[in-house]
Amino acid sequence: MSHLPGVAGAIVDEHKITKYLLDPTSPNGGAGKAKFFGRFGFSHANWVELKKALLDHPRTNSVTKRITTPFGEKYEVSCSLVTPDGPNPCIVSVWIIEPPDPNPRLVTAYAAGP
Repeated sequence: MSHLPGVAGAIVDEHKITKYLLDPTSPNGGAGKAKFFGRFGFSHANWVELKKALLDHPRTNSVTKRITTPFGEKYEVSCSLVTPDGPNPCIVSVWIIEPPDPNPRLVTAYAAGP
């Protein structure tokens, strides 16, 4: 497939990273995600690095799935995430484009595969 539409205007909210992806106390699966991303050098102290890596993810990887929802078009982007520690694991980042805003917004990110 192709790259995420509107990737140049992609949005990653600070709270999505600090209160969810890197928060081990988040009630919505954040504990596992915080542990996963922490294994590769991401932390609250350097949350901006995860933001940059997630913004780059759809620029360097292709869309692997597209789903039409009542809220807009949802896209999944899979594979290599550049990390501070260098292993660059395969992840899935999920983005949504909610009209009339043409900019994709990060919904979640997680480890790919089993």
